[in-house]
Amino acid sequence: MKFAYLAIGNFIVKQLFMRKRVLFLLLLLISSPCFSSDKDQKILDSLSQLLTVAKESPAKVDLLNQLALKYMEMGMQLGKDSLKVIAESAIQLSRKLSYAPGLADALYTQGKYYLSETNSYDKATPCFLESLSIYEALNKKNGISKCYLQLGLISYILQYFEDAVKNFKISLTYKDEPTAKYLIALSYLETDSFLSARKYFTVAIQDYEEMKSQFRLDECYMYLGKLFLKKGDLDSAFYYLNKSIDDIQRNHDPNVLIRPYSFISSVYLKANKIDSAIYFAERSYAMAMVNLDEISLIEATSTLSKAYSIKGDYKKAFLYLDKLSATKDNFQKGSTKQKVADMQSMFDYNKRINDQKLKQQEEKALSQQQIQKEKILRNSFLAGAALLLLLLIVLYNRFTIKRDANIALQEKNEIIFKEKERSDALLLNILPSEVAEELKSNGTAAAKQFDEVTVMFTDFKGFTAISEKLTPSELVAEIHACFKEFDIIIAMLGIEKIKTMGDSYMCAGGLPLSNTTHAKDVVIAAMEIQHFMGRHLQQRKNDGKETFEMRIGIHTGPVVAGIVGVRKFAYDIWGDTVNIASRMESSGEAGKVNISGSTYELVKDKFNCIHRGKIQAKNNGEIDMYFVENIS
Repeated sequence: MKFAYLAIGNFIVKQLFMRKRVLFLLLLLISSPCFSSDKDQKILDSLSQLLTVAKESPAKVDLLNQLALKYMEMGMQLGKDSLKVIAESAIQLSRKLSYAPGLADALYTQGKYYLSETNSYDKATPCFLESLSIYEALNKKNGISKCYLQLGLISYILQYFEDAVKNFKISLTYKDEPTAKYLIALSYLETDSFLSARKYFTVAIQDYEEMKSQFRLDECYMYLGKLFLKKGDLDSAFYYLNKSIDDIQRNHDPNVLIRPYSFISSVYLKANKIDSAIYFAERSYAMAMVNLDEISLIEATSTLSKAYSIKGDYKKAFLYLDKLSATKDNFQKGSTKQKVADMQSMFDYNKRINDQKLKQQEEKALSQQQIQKEKILRNSFLAGAALLLLLLIVLYNRFTIKRDANIALQEKNEIIFKEKERSDALLLNILPSEVAEELKSNGTAAAKQFDEVTVMFTDFKGFTAISEKLTPSELVAEIHACFKEFDIIIAMLGIEKIKTMGDSYMCAGGLPLSNTTHAKDVVIAAMEIQHFMGRHLQQRKNDGKETFEMRIGIHTGPVVAGIVGVRKFAYDIWGDTVNIASRMESSGEAGKVNISGSTYELVKDKFNCIHRGKIQAKNNGEIDMYFVENIS
């Protein structure tokens, strides 16, 4: 059963990471540890006193922004409510005074508040976009750079990594900032672009070494270790992770070791050093529990579940699987894909609105200057002004019509996109993903010859007689409960379900993509199915219900696979291999896994099997049969 537990852990972790990123990176990557002091408090008090006597002017806006900046430097947790009020006051006063530099700074501060304190991407994004527009108009390169950095970070958190890289690179063109290089490297790492990721980690390390920023260096070494782990280069992964761990132990708070401990435990697991994997994973888990680090909790519990399963300690393996499921409930907070789509739409819309506002402000200023210089010619321009007003009305109406048309088109496209997603999901529930893609691309999917696949048949012994004692709803519910569990088991092992026929279930390994582990995978699945049926039937017996057992037959050989029909089509396989697998099932015994000689030759080194004689097969002569007893 240990292979199944390993697959379960891997399956859950993949599902979790496809869903959502938490704001761990936001706080870790672009914030520095800050602590309040008497000196900081004196500065806050001094700024607050100046504000009480300051008149409404650009100078007061600058004071408000300085006060907000000091709160952020001290750590926003020390005054996040005050920070929100100060930022809003600065924005309102800047708008009232038409003071663009102060407004840009205040909007940036408010965006940081929404992003860091409330995780409100929909509120943070328009703040950064409007701030960016003003900084661009003022040609303030530092402001432009930091706005693009924040927009890139939002894209990274929402797993829109291509957009994240684009924004981080734009940020770099305005300011050579090692943090942007580091974030670009992390984005490339998420998309498995290893060469690009390593390049940017290298330049970030050079910058941090010049700055003597040991904390950032340790992070770069840690993620380089993760990079080599993903590539499968375990020696390099050990080197960088151990370097990160050693430096952190010498220079930083031990709690910073949560992530490198988690990563190195995965390296030890891949290297089959199970005790070391458990040692580091348990320490990462303990720290993550104290610090409420959900990402590390998921990684540590997954490693521990797999490691204890390999050691044969299934009680602990199940314990950590339960903890993994519990963490999942705190991690699922909506569709990342939809948030990315909404965010991108918001980018475009707010950019248009901000550009329009700035243009109107410029036109108003020019108009006022012209009036002051040429008052005596005012009457001469009345007719021209009226024509200009009429033209603006026409242009505005055209703009409104075009905008409404764009919005309607966008809504239509969103509906089409959602319907396409729904149809794709239905198609993938019917066909293997590779066959579905071929069908969508070409309109047809060609039949293929596979030289070696492993086919499994299951059948309930005496089910027809027992079904006569069950109501129709009980009969359907019982078959569904069993087949649902079968589906889960074979999915975790990469086996393709072919079809069900009454109370018979058919699946195959080694297609639609060929592999070398199909025989082992199918035999493991068969044993897991028999284990499940043993527990299930014992439960029915305890409940006083009718009980039945199941036979399983397996054979390995060539098949032809393809799509059958044009309405309610299905993916199916044909050939003598299918017939012989069916004969293996009918010639087996209840509660046993009966395999043919061809399958036995592929798995005999991995399982203990008992020869039980031969069976006559049409067109194939006599075929050896074996019962699989257990894993060798």
